Amino acid sequence: MQSETRKCGFCGKDFEILPKDFAFYAQIKTPPPTWCPTCRCMRRMVHRNERHLYKRTCDVTGKNIISIYRPDCPYAVCDKDYYFSEKFDPFSYGVKYDPGRKFFEQFYEFAKKVPLASLFVRKSENCAYNQDMGGSKNCYLCFRTHNSENMLYTYRGNHSSYCVDCFQAIEHSEFLYECVNVSSCGNSRFLHYCEKCSDSDFLYNCTGCVDCFMCTDLRNKQCCFKNQQYSREEYEKIRDSYGIHTRAGQSKALKEFEDFLKEHPRRNLTVVRSVNVSGDMIFDSKNCSDVFFVRDLQNCSHIWDSHRFSDSMDTYSGMSTELTYEATATTGHSHNCHFCVRVYDGSRDCEYSWFLQACSNCFACVGLRNAEYCIFNVKYSKEKYEKLVGEIKLRMAEDKEYGEFFPLYTSPFPYNDTVAQEFFPFDEQSATEKNLKWGEMGEKNYKPTIDEESIPGTIEETSDSILSEVIRCNHEGKCTHGCTKAFNITADELSFYKRKNIPIPILCPNCRHYRRLEYRNPTSLRSTVCMCQGSNPAGGKYKNTSTHSHGPAPCGKKIQTAIKDGSGYIIYCEECYKKEVY
Repeated sequence: MQSETRKCGFCGKDFEILPKDFAFYAQIKTPPPTWCPTCRCMRRMVHRNERHLYKRTCDVTGKNIISIYRPDCPYAVCDKDYYFSEKFDPFSYGVKYDPGRKFFEQFYEFAKKVPLASLFVRKSENCAYNQDMGGSKNCYLCFRTHNSENMLYTYRGNHSSYCVDCFQAIEHSEFLYECVNVSSCGNSRFLHYCEKCSDSDFLYNCTGCVDCFMCTDLRNKQCCFKNQQYSREEYEKIRDSYGIHTRAGQSKALKEFEDFLKEHPRRNLTVVRSVNVSGDMIFDSKNCSDVFFVRDLQNCSHIWDSHRFSDSMDTYSGMSTELTYEATATTGHSHNCHFCVRVYDGSRDCEYSWFLQACSNCFACVGLRNAEYCIFNVKYSKEKYEKLVGEIKLRMAEDKEYGEFFPLYTSPFPYNDTVAQEFFPFDEQSATEKNLKWGEMGEKNYKPTIDEESIPGTIEETSDSILSEVIRCNHEGKCTHGCTKAFNITADELSFYKRKNIPIPILCPNCRHYRRLEYRNPTSLRSTVCMCQGSNPAGGKYKNTSTHSHGPAPCGKKIQTAIKDGSGYIIYCEECYKKEVY
């Protein structure tokens, strides 16, 4: 089959369907998509509220609860403890399929009546104010965090402890502050994309480093400052001179660190131990295209933020699945599940379903566990199930519904509460023009009692009275980050700052989260050329330390990169980068 160019049904841009894509659609017996990969991803993401929490009433028990669903959500919502108990009977909400009506209209009406879990927090202790969490203890405002303890304001903390304001801290990381994409690191702050580093501050892409400050691309070094080796006495004198225990010193060091990174070459793409792949932040994968933030993928396309996938396409967030298509949060050795939201624990052969656990052969179901041969939460014999599913798919094909993910209007969330807003941001007017739901932030019932000028510049000068203050966020709601305008300091948080000698923050948790997001590359590639200038300084700042294959002349190799245009970074091709770093 030949490649084919089509026009996206949402954004109107052209997109290409490759022969291997057609082969995959034929394998899973679904028609080709009508939306481009980017818009398909956005459509899945609007079903994911990962960070916004609300107070509301449980529609089943009447309890006051914390939930990812707003009080005005059109769906029924119940307390998570009830939802994950034996009391919850999803079959009691089952309805018969009506062949005279369109499928998505029926599903929307049906799904609104089946209670959704207020939070997806399981087997965790003292973790009431979190979402997408399991096997954890004593965590607060953490999201997609598992098997961790004593974590605060962290997104994607796994098998770690005592990390505050981090974006992905994994593999037994501990005592970290404001770190981004780190693994097995400890007792450090402002590490970016580092592994096995400790007792260090302001590092980028370093591995195995100890007692290093403001460095990039180092391997197994100690007592280094700006990539230069010093004696311990000299190193400690330089580090202490920055006064990063003060708010002013910390801010100055962060700005200097960010400028320092623009004076050194950066790899155009991060592709590690991978073969025949395209995208960025790819590890241990092969035969994949248009994949980002992934690990251990084989024969996949259009996959984001996932690992251990094979023979799959179009998925955001998941692990350990195969033959998955148009899904989000499909995990736990699931197989052949399409058009689903959070189908997990070995579910198989399911379509157009939400929140299924260990189910097989289910179509258009919500909230089932260990069930098979069900449609709209009604159980059938194998023969009747297969016959009715065939009839439903035929009608859906006639209505041009089969092969498409759930329509945007079926999302339980306003667009600005979802992860789609982080990757594809809109303002209210633009969202409304595209028929995307928008939610007002609403005024909080508390007023700030203190702002930056009144907060001590060091934690040593900060008394416990800060716990009773309402701090004004420096953005004052004027940003596009879902700013809460004001925030509190918790007792555990204050204890951490005192222990690690860190000043009180002056931005709310949402604004701090978005600041860390700025360090993440976009999920699209652009064409550029290698900026290596041979014997001349690259960007007027960096002079090569080794001889390259292109000699004293500029490299000029045409490359692709996910680094933003106009970022100020010196972008090298893989060959030139390795000459300088390794």
